Amino acid sequence: MKIAGLDLSISSSGIVIMELDDKFNVVNIERHGFVTTLKQKNLSPDMIYYNVKDYSCTYQRYQFFCDYILKWCKDCDIVAVEEYAMGKSGAQGLIFSLAEFEGNIKMSLFREGKKLRFYPPGTHKKFFTGKGNAGKIRPYQTYKAYKGVKFDISDLPVVVDDKKGNAPTSDLIDAYAICEMLRHELALKANVMELHTLTVEQIQALTNSTDEHPGGLIKSNFDQYK
Repeated sequence: MKIAGLDLSISSSGIVIMELDDKFNVVNIERHGFVTTLKQKNLSPDMIYYNVKDYSCTYQRYQFFCDYILKWCKDCDIVAVEEYAMGKSGAQGLIFSLAEFEGNIKMSLFREGKKLRFYPPGTHKKFFTGKGNAGKIRPYQTYKAYKGVKFDISDLPVVVDDKKGNAPTSDLIDAYAICEMLRHELALKANVMELHTLTVEQIQALTNSTDEHPGGLIKSNFDQYK
């Protein structure tokens, strides 16, 4: 099985793909993202360089992103994305652009028959760092200390901006947190992992009731086109 975690943005999306065995252990992991500077261009072949000036209109650039993301997720069985964070600080002026961009990708994945999981804003941060309203530095520090299977970030920029983060590092770490949360959710649903082995914050992230998920995410079905 392959699963993906997407941290979507209109400038620097992060995509993490995990290949799992029948016990939901990670046997392979991939990272993909976008960079906008010549210095970052040579970071790694899994980082795609683009120049905003190369596109005649915004939608052409969005389609460029979408084509790559769909290509990377082609063999994935389940894809997890954070739901819209309408009140996110600094994003009010871009919320319509972000909604158009994210909506296009979500609908494209939906049409391809992917199972989709939409995590409420901040849920993956609570699961991964223990704090749902964590900035950008805490996930970075958590990732460096994390004992699970993960990709190397030594070639990526250090995260020093707690509000905006540092691309593409922050985006990839958020995508990893989303993907790792999905992996745990699947393991719990398959009864190969027990809830009591998780932290209090992880249990809350997966079981707290919301309007969208009355029984918590752990009892909620995935969205899928049928």
